[in-house]
Amino acid sequence: MRVLAFAAALLFATNALADDTCVAVKEKRTGNNIDLVAELTGCTETTITLAVTLENMTASPALPLTIDTAGKTSLVLATLSAIDPKQRWNYRWTYDWKYGRRAPATKPKAYVYALPFAGKFPLDQGPHGAFSHGPGSQDEDAFDWKMPEGTEIRAARAGVVVNVRQDVAVGGPDLALKKDFNYVIVRHDDGTFAEYNHLQKNGVRAKVGQKVDVGALLGLSGNTGFSSGPHLHFAVFNTIDGKTRATIPITFAP
Repeated sequence: MRVLAFAAALLFATNALADDTCVAVKEKRTGNNIDLVAELTGCTETTITLAVTLENMTASPALPLTIDTAGKTSLVLATLSAIDPKQRWNYRWTYDWKYGRRAPATKPKAYVYALPFAGKFPLDQGPHGAFSHGPGSQDEDAFDWKMPEGTEIRAARAGVVVNVRQDVAVGGPDLALKKDFNYVIVRHDDGTFAEYNHLQKNGVRAKVGQKVDVGALLGLSGNTGFSSGPHLHFAVFNTIDGKTRATIPITFAP
């Protein structure tokens, strides 16, 4: 979450979470109007929730707001305006984001996925696993396979690469690293998303906007972020808002 505030023409910013730079919301001021603009780097599909506290100001559209970036790399989330510019006016705003988009209105049909790698690797943690896939984890239906770092990770379903990250070098069983990991996110034609997480630093082999078929090389496995050891984390999901998402139960071809 990012927090910025304005009081009587003074700006104050906190950047407590500078881990993943995929989404940054910035202010652009014109006279007594302030546009809150989301700018995306290395990604095109995220869901952002924006909340604002106002004094002697209005906001358009109404807030709080949850919005899908829907392929855009820059968009105005809201415009804040002083009601009486001659009087004191204040605002404070926060935003949260997650990659992916909200579920489509029509429930996706069941799909049988290919394994996201060649060969055989032990399943270290399946759906509802006690280590990190438990209730409330937002990873309830995820899969973790143990594998050596550098293993080729391949698309389990055709789609479009929408988000990537590959700048993280560290990993371990430390919750402080939970938001710092390398990944590839693929959007499927039914509006669901798949995540391939904990990849090596500089281990991504796919580009944002690239169409991939089943078996296409996406990257190399690693041990980055919150991790008990080298492995691949895979899940299919839709996002609910800037703080929450829901994974989807899936099956794999034998």
